[in-house]
Amino acid sequence: MDKKFTLSNLITIIRFLLLPVIIYLLVKKERLVAFIIMLVALFSDVLDGYIARKFHQESEFGKLLDPLCDKISLTFILLTLLLINSIPVWVVAIIALRDLLILGGSYVLFKRTQTVYKSNVWGKITGFLFGLMILAFTLNYQKIGMIALYLSIPFMLTAFITYLRRFILAIR
Repeated sequence: MDKKFTLSNLITIIRFLLLPVIIYLLVKKERLVAFIIMLVALFSDVLDGYIARKFHQESEFGKLLDPLCDKISLTFILLTLLLINSIPVWVVAIIALRDLLILGGSYVLFKRTQTVYKSNVWGKITGFLFGLMILAFTLNYQKIGMIALYLSIPFMLTAFITYLRRFILAIR
């Protein structure tokens, strides 16, 4: 039986509940406080995965909830940074396209195989660099944000190719 109410899933839900607070703080130009709460959210993302593995709390629900929380948080934070003129529109467009492809492919794979696939190491590195980029843009450190974005591109492409191969093999 798949457990939905685990400590790791609770941490993911709390991370999701931090999102409106982060957005509010960004809009109110409380960038440092937003930055600190983002760090807490990022730490909790690592913590919930560790707890799930360490205490055997991995679940299909958690495998779905965690990346969904990540994608929703990323999308809303990026849109907020865009609206407050802290990030270029083309950066948001690239990341949005990437996430739409991942979500669409994941949906098709789930419908075909009834399996939620984990992200690969390249996707995790890309996610880390996106986190660094967002933190830099949050503090208005544009150059550091752009460096993190440019560093993420080879990892993003490698992750995409890996996911595409997985997708092709799974739908055959």
